Amino acid sequence: MVTRGVPAEQTGKPGPGAAAGTSGSGRAVGGAGLKGEAIAQAALRLFLRDGYERTSVDAIAAEAGVSKRTIYNRYGDKENLFLSVLQDTYASMLATFRGIAEKHLAEVTDVQQDLTAFARETALTLTLAPDRIALIRLMMAEAPFFPSLIRVDPGPTTMQGAVAGCLARLTEQGRLAVTDPAEAAQHLLALTINRINARTMFGTVPISGAEVEQIVTSGVAAFVRAYRPA
Repeated sequence: MVTRGVPAEQTGKPGPGAAAGTSGSGRAVGGAGLKGEAIAQAALRLFLRDGYERTSVDAIAAEAGVSKRTIYNRYGDKENLFLSVLQDTYASMLATFRGIAEKHLAEVTDVQQDLTAFARETALTLTLAPDRIALIRLMMAEAPFFPSLIRVDPGPTTMQGAVAGCLARLTEQGRLAVTDPAEAAQHLLALTINRINARTMFGTVPISGAEVEQIVTSGVAAFVRAYRPA
């Protein structure tokens, strides 16, 4: 993972190499088992609601119905717990995103229509989901102190990477003319999902379904014009 931002050694908080989900004895415990799941869910709820600094281990323990010692044994400290639950939540959202992409782009019959359906469902079920909005706001607020939260690697384990893979496949099928799938994925997301993020200020300003439809329809149309095979 490539990171940027305030160096971890200047923040007093662990950088991208921190071993989240390990106990003080080096055992990989984290969210394993029912107690681990309860801790992870409680921590996520409180971090999203109150932010990192205002969320205490005492509060997480009370919310999860476990002892503080159990949390420390599993995660080592609050920082590792924070990074772990955010990484797990991001992984879950990425899985949802890849499922939407597979649903609409695995078997494409009409490039513009299927890309539009993909962008529409992504916007309505993921981009505008309250939990996702809260997660993005939290990550933006805490990124200066946890630089590993800022992902600039466009590889296959990111949403951009998932889109790039789909666009590369469409190019192999002769349906698009894409020379740089990663860049083309940036363009498609910029014309659709990122426009919705900007329009709503990441969920702060309400948006109607009609506006979402207009943004994704016009954005995909522009993308297809730019990448239509000669």
